[in-house]
Amino acid sequence: MGKEAHIKSLSKVIGNMAIHKALAEHTNKPESKNFLEKESIEYRDIIIKKSVSYNWNHEDKEKIKRSALKQAANKKENKYADAHISVKELKQEIEEIIKELGL
Repeated sequence: MGKEAHIKSLSKVIGNMAIHKALAEHTNKPESKNFLEKESIEYRDIIIKKSVSYNWNHEDKEKIKRSALKQAANKKENKYADAHISVKELKQEIEEIIKELGL
């Protein structure tokens, strides 16, 4: 798998993690919160495995951020349209994930 394919794959997982983290913060259902938090942990493990394949320069990180935001916003619109999560909040989550995982 080439670097561009890794960026796309990594972005998808980061986007999914961001939307799940945001949903966990906004849900009122304890069973949903528990599920969403466990999903976030799974996504974190996948991100760590995928991210060690390359050294990511600033341009790569920006591509990952843009693609992850697009993925998260798309998933929010198509699957979680009733959730009140802003694009700004998703962008913040993505930046926190990237910073937290040392990308």
